[in-house]
Amino acid sequence: MKFGLMAQIQMPRPWEETTERKAFWHALDQAVAAEHAGFTYFWLTEQHFFIEIGHCSSPEMFLAALSQRTTRLRLGFGVILMPCHNPFYIAERVATLDVLSNGRAEFGAGRGTSPYMVEALGFKTEDGRDVGREALDAVLLMYDHEKFPGYKGKHFDLPSRYVVPRPIQRPHPPIWVAASNLETYEHAGRQGFGVIGVTRNTPAETRPFIQAYKAAVRTSDASTRVARKVNDQNGVFAIGAVHKDDRIGRDLGCAAARWYYGDNEAEINNIRFVSGGGVKGINDKMGKRSNDELVDDAMSVSGNPDTVCRVVEKWAEAGIDQFNFFLQAGHISHEQVMRSIELIGEKVIPRFAD
Repeated sequence: MKFGLMAQIQMPRPWEETTERKAFWHALDQAVAAEHAGFTYFWLTEQHFFIEIGHCSSPEMFLAALSQRTTRLRLGFGVILMPCHNPFYIAERVATLDVLSNGRAEFGAGRGTSPYMVEALGFKTEDGRDVGREALDAVLLMYDHEKFPGYKGKHFDLPSRYVVPRPIQRPHPPIWVAASNLETYEHAGRQGFGVIGVTRNTPAETRPFIQAYKAAVRTSDASTRVARKVNDQNGVFAIGAVHKDDRIGRDLGCAAARWYYGDNEAEINNIRFVSGGGVKGINDKMGKRSNDELVDDAMSVSGNPDTVCRVVEKWAEAGIDQFNFFLQAGHISHEQVMRSIELIGEKVIPRFAD
């Protein structure tokens, strides 16, 4: 079992003059603390226009800064919105992070499912899958050849050029996709991608799709899969908090999970999710459960270290390889995030050491 920390720099109102800048600097401190605590991965989402909910619109800049403050932590794009960027830019930025981090970049690729984001950047949501696939095909061709031979598809007509810098990890950094829909697991396996899901579904609900992923990876055909090197890993991220007092930890973490999944008054909250029945469907699924039920169903990773270990064990039994803590969510303070990281490093990660 490997452990990661995931963030998207949330900033619930009310704000002060320095709230935003503090949120960025605190996120850097949290990631550095995670490396010291024994975490293996740090994942940062790409968000645009989602005020309060996610303020990191340039994850490559944040991860580059983090690369100079860490030495072992794997630095993950979680994920790059592929239809929203020129493939040349994507290849250059992922490779630059790989160089600056001495080969620690993780290439998360996604199409962007929120019309509010992608349409403002000039793309139609319904075209996202095709545009994203072409963009990734072009990027991997850039990594295949010292001089990119060019690419012509329905959405891109890219000339032959030298694309620099070259990534340290060859043939490319590990490729991942996000699985907001359970059906994505099997598709990711066929393509040779790693996959990270969400815990708004229980381990029992997710287990069959994890099994389908593993079967698809094992039987994937090299002639048809996209990844040049298979990234046979699957994981989930879970929102929560860890505290010496089990009740305080449960209440803190479950309140953060409810805020994240839609129980908030953020201005654009109602347009965030297009899967899982939208915000109402997801919020109803969380809302019908008490705090204790959210923890018992392993949908929030909250409580004292013993409780948190039991949650992680349920996901390990379901077959995941990587468990990612999402600790900076809702109204949880920076100090509480740092304390959670410390307790995870002291009491949780050692129990799952190989």
